[in-house]
Amino acid sequence: MESNSNTGRFKGCIPSYGDAGFCAAVMDTNRDSWQRPDIVSSLITRPDMTVVDLGAGTGYFAELFSKQLPEGKIIALDPETSLITWMEERKKRDSLDNVSIHQITENEPELDQLSDEIDLLFVAYTYFHFDAPVTYFCDKVYPYVQDKTVVAIADMAPVQGQARHTVSAQQVIIEMTEAGFELTDEPTTLYDQYLLIFKKRSQ
Repeated sequence: MESNSNTGRFKGCIPSYGDAGFCAAVMDTNRDSWQRPDIVSSLITRPDMTVVDLGAGTGYFAELFSKQLPEGKIIALDPETSLITWMEERKKRDSLDNVSIHQITENEPELDQLSDEIDLLFVAYTYFHFDAPVTYFCDKVYPYVQDKTVVAIADMAPVQGQARHTVSAQQVIIEMTEAGFELTDEPTTLYDQYLLIFKKRSQ
C-alpha cells in the first residue's frame, strides 16, 4: 500500500463497497461506540433543515439525521448500486419517510438536480475517496451550495503505523480552501477523529 506521509491519503487497496451487507456488518456493528453519533446533534440548528449526506454508504448517518429531524429533509447520495439498494431497504424497514435516496456517479454529485436549498452538506468518513478533491469541490459542489450552507467534513485522523484510508485534517483544510471554502469552526473531537466546518468564501 502506498501512502503520502504529508497528507495521510492512501493510494491503492481502496476497499470495495459492492457488498452492502458486508459493509454494514463491518461498519455498522457497534458503530455508536466509535463513530461519534453525537456529531449529528451538534450540526442541527433548526428542526426543518435540509441535509445532504454525500457518500451516505449504508445510511447510518442518514438514519440518525432522519430521527433527529422529523420535520426536516434528508437527501442521501451514493454511487454504489448495492448501497443504494441497502439504504432503500433500511428506509422502508425503519420508516425513514423524510429520507430520499439518489444514486450519483463517483465524479458527479448532481447537486444541480436538487430543488431544495441545502442547509447542511455532510461528508462523513468519505473524503479519502475523492481522487481530485479540489476540482470536485470547486466545480461540482461550490456552484450548487448556498452562502448559508454548512459543509461538514468528519473523518478519522491518520495514525502512524495504521493502514487506514484517511486524510489529515490539515490537508482537508488546504484543499477545501483552494476549492473556495473557508474553515469556520473546528470543534474539539476525540484524538483519532476530526470535524471541520466550512462555508463558501465570498468571491
